[in-house]
Amino acid sequence: MGARDKASIFFVKCTDPGYTEDVVASLHNLLPAYQILSIQEYMSLMTSNNLPAFNAFVTTLIAVAVGIGFLVIFLSMYTTITERTREIGILKSLGASKGYIIEVILREAGLLSVIGIVAGFAGTFIAMKVIQAYFPTLPIELTGTWELRATLLAIAGSLLGAFYPALRAAQLDPLDALAYE
Repeated sequence: MGARDKASIFFVKCTDPGYTEDVVASLHNLLPAYQILSIQEYMSLMTSNNLPAFNAFVTTLIAVAVGIGFLVIFLSMYTTITERTREIGILKSLGASKGYIIEVILREAGLLSVIGIVAGFAGTFIAMKVIQAYFPTLPIELTGTWELRATLLAIAGSLLGAFYPALRAAQLDPLDALAYE
């Protein structure tokens, strides 16, 4: 505990691990005011599940990352649509409907999202292999559930981020869009 000249923890080794529960019970009877744990119980306290507010921190971090990702997608799609105003005007003057314009923009956003997901998974697996090469005892858990969640979150974020710019592009007047420089 950092108390100078004072002992804060004692380890007691049994002759046989099968005696652990009996020794812990005997020590509880002898020293009722002290916390006495087996090594398994003590080591179980060293996991991330026992850190106060850790899950809330991770959830908040994920929410901030999703928010930033959404804003980045929104800004990039907004910029893309602004740069393509003349092309959208040409499509509208040729008779493209609002639904078609929205569909084209959302399809492009979805395709970019899928490419980003594939690149992200490739980068994740490469990083995982590098980390495992340098730290072989560090457990890395990548499950199908997390891959599915990440995929759905990325696709939903890209489509939501692209929807407003697509809606704005679909509402452009063809004459104004053709005159845009």
